[in-house]
Amino acid sequence: MAVTKRGNGYQAEFVVGGARYRQQFDSEAAAEKWEFDTRAALKAGKVLPEGPSKSTGGKDTGTLAEVLRSATKFRWTNHDGCVGQVRNATTFVKWAGEKASPADALSTGNVLEFVEHLMDERKVANQTINRYLSAISVLAKQAGVPKPDLPWQKGKKGRLRFFTEEEVALVIQTLTLWGKDRIRDLFIFLVDTGARPYSEATKFRWLDLRGNVVTFELTKNDMPRSIPLTKRALEAVERQRPYTGHLSGPFCDIGKWEVIDVWRALREHLPSLHDTVVYTTRHTCCSWQIIRGIDIRRVQIWMGHKAIQTTLNYAHLAPNHLLDNLTALEGGAAPRLVVVNGSGN
Repeated sequence: MAVTKRGNGYQAEFVVGGARYRQQFDSEAAAEKWEFDTRAALKAGKVLPEGPSKSTGGKDTGTLAEVLRSATKFRWTNHDGCVGQVRNATTFVKWAGEKASPADALSTGNVLEFVEHLMDERKVANQTINRYLSAISVLAKQAGVPKPDLPWQKGKKGRLRFFTEEEVALVIQTLTLWGKDRIRDLFIFLVDTGARPYSEATKFRWLDLRGNVVTFELTKNDMPRSIPLTKRALEAVERQRPYTGHLSGPFCDIGKWEVIDVWRALREHLPSLHDTVVYTTRHTCCSWQIIRGIDIRRVQIWMGHKAIQTTLNYAHLAPNHLLDNLTALEGGAAPRLVVVNGSGN
């Protein structure tokens, strides 16, 4: 036991995985017990026991709010540049729930949903998302729970997550078997349009549909854009008519948390989807177009990316051939531009 006499008390101190753990106690026995319990909690991936010098008091001990208060006091207070970290951590805690269990709130799935929230509702840039993830990493370390897989948005090498055709088919099949027909149809619509789930797909109205072309009037960049629907996407939309009645749009009565709860169940049922969220449908639509040889500029217009650099993030998926260039040089027609009635920024 690494317990030493310090002043009028006893200090327990040890290092695991490069992280230092230290607490001050009134008695040697209490210090030894805390060290034993803490080592056991670290090994089991459980929430760390609080010691008297670490606890910040209050009625929320053991909750995410307590983790935030402890991290603020012992990791961020009096450190330059940590004001933003505290602010970002506070935003996450309020979103996840102050009384939430740290293990649940800081799980990979929950963090992915928070990132989806940042992208879709708060319109947060990639670099800012990474600042949130940095704060979440500190919270996880402070709580002593397993560190979640953090989806860094820039500067991290790795595969861009999108659904394979097999995964899409499996999701459709599973939702059908579960009787979640409307969520299934929304999923089909999201994959085939690349619409932002909650700010576009569930907001578009019947009057925004003209034949097989849908216009998203409410977009992230306040620039309406129009895209044609695939046959299966149009069929998915038309199947909503019996459910909507007087409602203004096909999916407008489907709530965000209803969709998220179903997706959580899907992730548990289909482990291969553990690193996905509903927003992955948007990445899928963009990725599939690039993979199938659609040029970057037209993909940008379809997706409504303000900056072409966003679309270029998918460029490495493009096929390694220049058949369209060859066709043009030999006098053939360039690929026909099917869309658009609006410019998507």
